[in-house]
This record gives sequence, structure tokens and C-alpha cells, in this order.
Amino acid sequence: MNKLLIKLGFFLLIVSVSCTTGFFISQYFFSENSELISPFVSLQENISYPLLTYSINNLRTRTYLPSNIKIEKLISKEDKFDSYLFSYITQGKRMTGQLNIPDIITASPLQKHSVIIMIRGYVPEEIYTTGVGTKSAAAELANNGFITIAPDFFGYGESDPEPNDSWQTRFEKPILIIELIKSLEQNGIPRDLSENTISNDQNLKVDNIGIWAHSNGGQIALETLEILDQKIPTTLWAPVTAPFPYSVLYFGDELEDEGKEQRKWISMFEEKYDAFDFSLTKHLNFLQGPIQIQHGDADDAALIYWSQEFINKINLENKRREKLSLELESIKNSSSSTKKKSMQNLEEIEISLQKYPDTNHNMIPSWNKAIAKDIQFFNKYLN
Repeated sequence: MNKLLIKLGFFLLIVSVSCTTGFFISQYFFSENSELISPFVSLQENISYPLLTYSINNLRTRTYLPSNIKIEKLISKEDKFDSYLFSYITQGKRMTGQLNIPDIITASPLQKHSVIIMIRGYVPEEIYTTGVGTKSAAAELANNGFITIAPDFFGYGESDPEPNDSWQTRFEKPILIIELIKSLEQNGIPRDLSENTISNDQNLKVDNIGIWAHSNGGQIALETLEILDQKIPTTLWAPVTAPFPYSVLYFGDELEDEGKEQRKWISMFEEKYDAFDFSLTKHLNFLQGPIQIQHGDADDAALIYWSQEFINKINLENKRREKLSLELESIKNSSSSTKKKSMQNLEEIEISLQKYPDTNHNMIPSWNKAIAKDIQFFNKYLN
């Protein structure tokens, strides 16, 4: 796949490791035959703003519905783990993906376990099969005793089709991850894999959850953390952390029309919506750590500069929190309970950036070093 198609994939999905990643705008969002998406049915009419449903602030107040994790079939038996096709219900539709259960996991219903959610990056639908973009990293994590679970996303694998509205497809990704998290927390994972038991008291209990994400998956992971406002240990490979819609416009000059149609659609979007409502960099006040970023300096798909700038923004946010914490501590008349509540979101965001020389978007040739660092990270925070 040429460099242009690799870069074009960023606008189609916001999700993690893929062997191919890109910026698939011209063929999907801006084709001549595309109908205008929902917010732009008529620019002359006084219409509602349906995409505000997916603003980060509105997603923070949304009710999320857990479902039972269902084992569909065995994919393969490896030396140290078994791999299964799983499904769950999110947004009222069926989502499939790959679930790895290490052999060392006990079947005791009282035992709790650590699960790592794997969020892939862009992969062209025509070459995608369940596990592409996450299975190599998931295998190493499973070999080290972690349950891993990687959703396919709608329109991929055996999942239900994705929404017709392209903007909805983009913005709803955190919902799909959050409802997977809620499903794991509330219902666990079927313990009796042969009978696919769905009774909660028969499931493997999930004690700790971590997130591993690559590329566009990094953007989804960070938005998920902001929406949940929870401490979920998260490691990101070459994440897309550029502000929206800059991450969309960045590669426009490489399109055949030099981004003309792309700019038109973004302009139409911003006539109706405030892009800040959908940009993760404008909601860092909700972010919790620990977060580990790993990025190669030869990455021409997601620039290492983005990760460096993101770290700078986190440092500024941490300084803001420190200042507010000191101010609250100095308020003599505030009750201890009021102070405690006010300072819940003022803890320092624990974050690090590991740079790899001469390393590309898929962490080659530093892949082994990067996954070893992930295993060390999850052993520290999940075990």
C-alpha cells in the first residue's frame, strides 16, 4: 500500500495497531456520490444538531449499557493461551472480536483477573480479518498471563454493519469501548467456555482493566479515558493525538484535489459545530493516568511531534492542577469533604514518552523492545 493510502486511513477510524494505517478520506467521506451527512441535510433550514450527542461532555453524562460477553467459537489453541471469537451488544448491535484466555487462568468463579482491551488502528476492510492490527501484541500479553480482548468494530469481522452516517461512525467509537468496559466490569467473561455459560456467578471475574492502543486507537483510548474519568492503565503506540480537525486536514495536500473537497466538508461541519467539543486536547482536565506512549522517530503516518506536543500539554495541565490544589488547601473555611471532592480531578497525570530511533509507525525494528516495556507497564499497574 502506498504512502498516500497509509496516511489516508486516519479519518476513517480512530483506533490502534494495524499493519496498514492511513487516511481514507477521499474514497469514503468525500466521494462525488456521497450524500451530505445528517447535520447538513439543508444548510438553509433551521435543523437540529444530532452530532452533539457525541461531544465529549455529552458522552460523559451518557448512560452506558453492559451486555454479556459471548464466546462464539474457538479460533486457535496456542502454546500458552486459547484464542476465541467473542461477541457483545453495543449501541443495540452485535460486535465481534478476538479474545485470548491464558492457560494459567483458573476457572474458579471467585478468582478475579486482569483484562487488556486492544484497540487497533486503521485497516482496509477488504484485507481485514478478526485480530489484524492487534493479534501480535495480544499474543505476547496473553503469553504473559493477561486476558486480552480486541473488538473488530462495526463493519469488520462478523460484526453488524457500521452506521450510514460517516461522522457518527467516527465519533461513536468511545461508546463501543466504554460499553465493552462496562460489560467486563459487571458480567465478566464466560468461565465454562465449552458451554458458554452466561450466568454472572459462573463467569471469570474481572478485577483490573488496562488499555493497549495503536495509531487511531490511541485517539479513541484517550477520549474513552476523558469520558470515564477513571484511572485505567493505558499504553499507546504511535497515537494520533493531533487536535481535531487538524488530524483530518494534515494530509489534504496529498489528495488529487489537494484537499479542496476535504476542506469543504470540514468547513460545513464547523458551521454547525464547535470542533473543540469533539477534540480530546480540549478536555485534558478529565484525563487520568497512568499513560505510557511509545513512538518511533521515523514514523511518517503519525508524527512523533504530535506525541511530544501532547506531553507538553499534559505538563501544562499538571501545573494547572498543582496550582488549584494549593489554592484549595489554603481555603481554611472549606470542609474536608468539600476539599476532597474538589481535588478528585487534580491529581497529577502520570505520563511518559519513550522514543525509538529509526523506528516506523508499526514500531519496526523496535517492536520487541516496545512490547517488553508494555508487559513491564501492565505488570506494575495491573498485578
